[in-house]
Amino acid sequence: MHTLTRSASLTDYEHVARSMGLDPLRMLRMARLPATVLEDPNLMISADSVGWLLEESARLSGQEAFGLLLAETRSLANLGMLALVLREEPTLRAAMQSCVRYMRLHNAGVQLRLEDAGDVVLLHMGANMQPPGVWRQTIEQSAGIGFRMFGALSGNSFRPTKICFAHERPASLEVHHRVLGTAIEFSQECNAIVCRGRDLDMPIPAADPTLNREVKRWLDMQLANVRDEPAQRARQIVRMLLPSGLCSVDQVAQHLGTHRRTLNRHLAAEGESVTTIINAVRAELAQEYLANSKRKLYEVADLLGFSSAGDFSRWFRGQFGKTPSDWAAQYRESRAAARPISHK
Repeated sequence: MHTLTRSASLTDYEHVARSMGLDPLRMLRMARLPATVLEDPNLMISADSVGWLLEESARLSGQEAFGLLLAETRSLANLGMLALVLREEPTLRAAMQSCVRYMRLHNAGVQLRLEDAGDVVLLHMGANMQPPGVWRQTIEQSAGIGFRMFGALSGNSFRPTKICFAHERPASLEVHHRVLGTAIEFSQECNAIVCRGRDLDMPIPAADPTLNREVKRWLDMQLANVRDEPAQRARQIVRMLLPSGLCSVDQVAQHLGTHRRTLNRHLAAEGESVTTIINAVRAELAQEYLANSKRKLYEVADLLGFSSAGDFSRWFRGQFGKTPSDWAAQYRESRAAARPISHK
């Protein structure tokens, strides 16, 4: 079953694609998406197809910031009913919490997680799409949309301390600086919008608590109809725990608020186990980290919860049939061979 997103995720795609020298209708056919996605923002379509479309559009056009160009013109209205609940929250922190809770109703291909780290709060962004890999355009589009949405909610006073991306720096930062500002860091441990905790407690002007309750009641009814697979929730926890080196069946079960035997029983019904999920998430993240040529082998090993680079290398060879260094070199060669001449 496909992970679904509202077709609003492709708002302004036709204009941006044409400006980059692409035929938008041909691109949609290649992605197996109907042309009606350009007209009706409320169609539920495959998030995998949308993710592929953005990556392929960036590759063929030579515009590494294609996803950000789509985010540049977004307004709250593009979020549909989600926009209503965000606009009526009392503070930016509450709006972020609601965004995390209800995002799957707007775009289940994007995963959000809020981490309170004392003086700072991180809004983590991830891609929930197949096949596993580096979904750079989806991540950057999500960052751009989030930046614009929270800016609009705060009366343009929202100023994150920085925006972090796990992937490497593009050749040009012109679009990134225009859309996200200059506080951007690449080759980081995570994809996140980093904010000062006190800044998130600023009130949202004209928030209406009565309307907020009514909209949340409606959204919660919609959310109840969305099946939340235990395997998917376990994957999110594993991604969070791996860098700590404390990712185990007991730890995952504890974070999910259940017993390990209960968790294993639910996962077995899906043909999964905590072990297979840990292995799969490690494989996905390993490819994502190694695609960044600036990351050292011992750093990748540490981020994936291995005690040494040697342990990681042995595991990687068993998974992919080649060393991490060989895989990274082959990836860079394939990227260089596929990259067309950039449009000026």
